[in-house]
Amino acid sequence: MKTRSLTSASGSARDQVARSSGLPAFTLIELLVVIAIIAILAGMLLPALAKAKAKGQQTVCLGNLKQLQLCWIMYAGDHLENLVPNDPNVGPGSRSWILGYMQDNHLDSTNASLIAKGTLFRYNDATAIYRCPADLGRSTLGGKKLLRVRSYAMNCYMNGEDVGLTHGGYRGYQVNRKTADITRPGPSSAFVLLDEHQNSIDDGHFGFNPEGDRWMNLPAMWHNNGCNFSFADGHAEALKWRDPRTLALKVINSVSTPNNADLRRLQAILATK
Repeated sequence: MKTRSLTSASGSARDQVARSSGLPAFTLIELLVVIAIIAILAGMLLPALAKAKAKGQQTVCLGNLKQLQLCWIMYAGDHLENLVPNDPNVGPGSRSWILGYMQDNHLDSTNASLIAKGTLFRYNDATAIYRCPADLGRSTLGGKKLLRVRSYAMNCYMNGEDVGLTHGGYRGYQVNRKTADITRPGPSSAFVLLDEHQNSIDDGHFGFNPEGDRWMNLPAMWHNNGCNFSFADGHAEALKWRDPRTLALKVINSVSTPNNADLRRLQAILATK
């Protein structure tokens, strides 16, 4: 009786497994419905994730600019309110705020050690704050695409050159040499540093005309079609470009866009008159 009972129990277990394994699985239509639902959810989530990533990058960039702006202010405080040199020559021996050329394929463009030779570096010895995480700029060296080490440039009218006079014949604008020179616009409206366009960045000197309709060096457009700026009073903010002609800019020193509100906005925060 005991053996028969065990045999009967074993057979019953086998029958139960057989029945359970014979349960119907997903049909093809049900599987396709599940896949479609997953695809819809992914389609809803991915743009939100991309937007969150872009916002995070912009926040980091604004933080970088605030830190660099503080370095700029500290330098002036240590040098009788004289502004840090902003020399278009950023080669060996320069005393500019930054060293190293960022043009595509230039050896300097991937050499972070050159940042440490800039005049501002002693006020914050972190090379990472010189590059925006959203920067699209790459250099091809040794057959490889590599990130450039710097994204930012300095307003030419902040102890640089009178680009308006030399490149446009515009008179009446002064290059700010000391903090007291920054009057019209005042410190809260006069920009010092900005993200420079990946096709434009070269030296650390952002050359631009205070009048006219021609774009020279180009601002970046990777922050939701906008650009981050730091200002002489220490704050940083984003400006969004509205004119489609601005967003189409690719080549420096060659595009004229009459009645462009973006251009006028940039000119308004550029130079003291």
